[in-house]
Amino acid sequence: MNQEQNDTPRYFQVTPSGAYYATLNTEPETLRALLLQLLSADTHIPYLGSLLQKLTGLPEAEAETLLDKAVQHGFIDLPESPEAVAAGTIEELLPKLLPSLADGRVLLADDQGFCLGQSGFEDDEAEAIAGMAADLVSMHERHQALLGRHLGIDGSSWGLIDAVGQSELGFWTLHVGEQKFLLILEGMPHLNRQPFVDLMSVLIRRYLDY
Repeated sequence: MNQEQNDTPRYFQVTPSGAYYATLNTEPETLRALLLQLLSADTHIPYLGSLLQKLTGLPEAEAETLLDKAVQHGFIDLPESPEAVAAGTIEELLPKLLPSLADGRVLLADDQGFCLGQSGFEDDEAEAIAGMAADLVSMHERHQALLGRHLGIDGSSWGLIDAVGQSELGFWTLHVGEQKFLLILEGMPHLNRQPFVDLMSVLIRRYLDY
């Protein structure tokens, strides 16, 4: 479908699954690059074939094939009324976004152990957990070859689990360019909701240069 031949305006909308895939790792990939481009926009981008070609750098047919793949995987929607783009600074938005991401407490840290924002933790707890998250990143990097090449495990997130295997505290690694962030979630995560997309958009606009 090409909007230039359609009377109803539609817009690119990255889904929560698409936002997670975009930040899962830093492997160069055309689909991931498109998702990052869309997430970095501070306004809605209309679905036009000419804009899709510009975003992907691909000829028309290849660009449409890529978009079809993204839609089929549930990474991109093309709604008539997209979700509002989160507006404001990261300092303003984190207190609003973080509490929506899990049933329990939430913390966002960088890979140097600095706490960018949190919900529900005491200040000393937040500082200690952010430091532990940085240690987990370092440990994962040391054993990445074992996990990826030998065991076939591509993920980079970790969890403290209970006796029945449910996560009590999860550490989700998010990649924004060369920068890594740790999203620490207590209890059931809710990364399948719009606040997660908004968080990724805010981080990408702040830390990823285009």
